[in-house]
Amino acid sequence: MKRTSAHRPATDSRPLAFALKRAIVLLILLLAIAGYFFLQTQTRQNLAQWMPGGALLYLESPDFGSLLREWNASSVKSGWLASANYEVFSRTNLLTKLSEVYQQYGTAAGFLPDLQKTLGIAGTESALALYEIREVEFLYVTKIGEAQLAKSQLWALRDRFEQRQAGGVPFYLRRDPESKRTVAFAFTKGYLFLATRDDLVARALALVAGGQDPSIFSERWYHEATAAAGSAGELRLVLNLESLLKSGYFRSYWIQRNASSIRPYWTGIADVTRSRTAITETRVFLRDSETESAAPLEVSNLVGLVPPDAGLYRFSIRPAPSAAAALIVQKLMASATTAPIDERFAPVAIALDARAGSEADLETRIDEPPLPAEDARGAAAATLQAMLESNRPVAMLELQSSVAAGGTFVQTPAVLVFEGPAEWGASVVQPALTAAVAPLWTNSGLGAAWVPATVGRQSVERLNGLGTLLYAIRGKLLFIGNDPVQLAATLDRIGAGTQAPAGLTYAAGFHHAREAANFERIMNALDFSTPGGNQFFPVRENGPAFFSANLASLSRVLSFVTGVAVNEEQSGIYTRQQIVYTAVP
Repeated sequence: MKRTSAHRPATDSRPLAFALKRAIVLLILLLAIAGYFFLQTQTRQNLAQWMPGGALLYLESPDFGSLLREWNASSVKSGWLASANYEVFSRTNLLTKLSEVYQQYGTAAGFLPDLQKTLGIAGTESALALYEIREVEFLYVTKIGEAQLAKSQLWALRDRFEQRQAGGVPFYLRRDPESKRTVAFAFTKGYLFLATRDDLVARALALVAGGQDPSIFSERWYHEATAAAGSAGELRLVLNLESLLKSGYFRSYWIQRNASSIRPYWTGIADVTRSRTAITETRVFLRDSETESAAPLEVSNLVGLVPPDAGLYRFSIRPAPSAAAALIVQKLMASATTAPIDERFAPVAIALDARAGSEADLETRIDEPPLPAEDARGAAAATLQAMLESNRPVAMLELQSSVAAGGTFVQTPAVLVFEGPAEWGASVVQPALTAAVAPLWTNSGLGAAWVPATVGRQSVERLNGLGTLLYAIRGKLLFIGNDPVQLAATLDRIGAGTQAPAGLTYAAGFHHAREAANFERIMNALDFSTPGGNQFFPVRENGPAFFSANLASLSRVLSFVTGVAVNEEQSGIYTRQQIVYTAVP
């Protein structure tokens, strides 16, 4: 019997309804999570708005407490504190002065805030503004819970502080009459304000209350630097370079001693971010528009010629011919050396009745030319400079790697590559190299002839003598080096390199993992050191040796950093730099 439609089985809609309900619940949950993070982003306070203006620099972190706790528990920290590098640093004039200031502020606060006590007042969103270098005057602001603050020694001693008020909020103040140091702090809206001047806390509280006084946020150096940078990293440093350079203490204690290089810039910013395998620092520096270079920058792909195992490379755009010529002489022909001067002894006095000449002069050979003097190096550099000016390089690449020759001596051969606007001619390059090297290496030019040679799969020209000097021309590229292996590896990279970004003006890299062992051998040789000392060079009693202990220990502490790469680009008034520290996961 034929079934009617009334007897057909109905479709079960329950699974569909259940799936739809789950989708709606999931959507609501996702919207709630997104809304939470949106509100968190919207309500996050820009602490620069609460910092009084006039600072020299501004440092901030979204979670300073976590960074500090991570550093405190790290093997890098414990390794550095146990190193010779730290031992030497602990006796420097700079740390002595900072320790004195630290003791004075500790006396003013009523306790010495060691790292554990600092952890007690290290919250999440945090910022520090430095206002004066000599007196180390700063304002520190951190987001911290009341329960955490209540456990800190600073809050426990607040009854010993004088109480004042600003912006409707009480703050605490204590001075040391002997050193005239001041410690002031306040807590409001979930943030701790700690400063070395009471007026900084008072002005900050006034800004929190809606005051109209200038803040760091409203100042041009901060506003334009942050606008030029991308998103903030785990640490962000904003520099008021114009004001910093006016400080004699900055110029005296800034370890780089490169104030003249910084002077064209009036503000700058640096952000540090981390991944599992790298630490990346991104910097932006701003110049005044009137100092902007109008000449367009050439695009060079010399960076693509760097072999993967190069120990050190440096790339620069538009090298000065004089500096490039001096580099050829220094790296490949005759390194300049200076005799050490022992300043513990006064110069030997010469008797007024001393006769000129003695029997010892009879042993002086008159058929041997003296060793090349500085004027010979200068003449060689002048010859090479004329060669480079004939085809003024648009870019230069320097390559250098250490080689343990025979397992005893460590050599540091180099290769220099010059990119010219036109093709290089052997009729210009070869005579210039011959004229430069002849007075440095030969007697009357003997042995200063060039012969064809093969390095790897590449054909080059080699100097026919005891010294090693090679060159090769590949169109607009001129290669000069003193290591066949390194030169061959560089020549093999032609056509295999990557395209350089437009505006690249400087690039550099250091292969720390490759160079660490040879670096330490060189440092030991410079100090004539052996593990247990010997009768000629005993173990030093007045502190670690500078090269073999101090510098070598710093390399060991930073052994987790396998390499460093630096790139710099110019774009209008902006100089952008990226430094990548490749780290062991």
